[in-house]
Amino acid sequence: MPLAREDELDFVVPIQVDILCPGEFDEVATFSVRTDSQEKLIVESPSDSDIGAGSAFSITAGEAENEFLVGRLWAERLDWSYAEECGYPVLSICDARSGTWLQVLETLTRNDGTTFRKELNLEHFITDVIFIHELLIHPEIKDRVAILAASIQGITSDNSLVLMYHEQSEEHHLEDWEFNQLGFKKIARSNLLLRDNHFRVPFRETHIAGRHVPFAATVEHENWLVEQWYELIADHPSS
Repeated sequence: MPLAREDELDFVVPIQVDILCPGEFDEVATFSVRTDSQEKLIVESPSDSDIGAGSAFSITAGEAENEFLVGRLWAERLDWSYAEECGYPVLSICDARSGTWLQVLETLTRNDGTTFRKELNLEHFITDVIFIHELLIHPEIKDRVAILAASIQGITSDNSLVLMYHEQSEEHHLEDWEFNQLGFKKIARSNLLLRDNHFRVPFRETHIAGRHVPFAATVEHENWLVEQWYELIADHPSS
């Protein structure tokens, strides 16, 4: 996170989540969050609401040398409430960042860019808006919901909105039932999905402490993930 916010773009923070598997997953999700070229490996219980809360703690790269990369999520966080507090219009920030963020703002708000559309039934107070640009999990892992639930939980708060494109034509995309379990809903007349963290997420309702996902990772899984990932984002307009 930028220590000082001196420019509009300082309020849009890049986030990368690396999903690492040493042999098998359990109720604790292991992943890496990279922000502003800083790297830290985090181990956090899915029951914690924020990074750094509860049982979250950092580990060194040496401690993770036997783990293999089996999934990755790339997102951006717009610090909505803090931007308004500092006197930066959200519309100006979205316009300066990308067409994707302008679409997000136009989808969420009325013409003034500050008032949420009533039909979306959003809570008034929003800390931040997370846009997930891309996500990829190795296809041999069948329970993607449990892994993504922990990953999204780790980068959001109870006052976050989470959005992503609904791209069913893409290879390795999530199924509609998986989106539903993760709390995403299709926005009418839009290609965007929305999750409001103020409301209950179906997966969290039935698995508050996460769900065991047995999987033994190898270097071949990591090699596949890295190769597919860079092909996925090679021509991405926001990369």
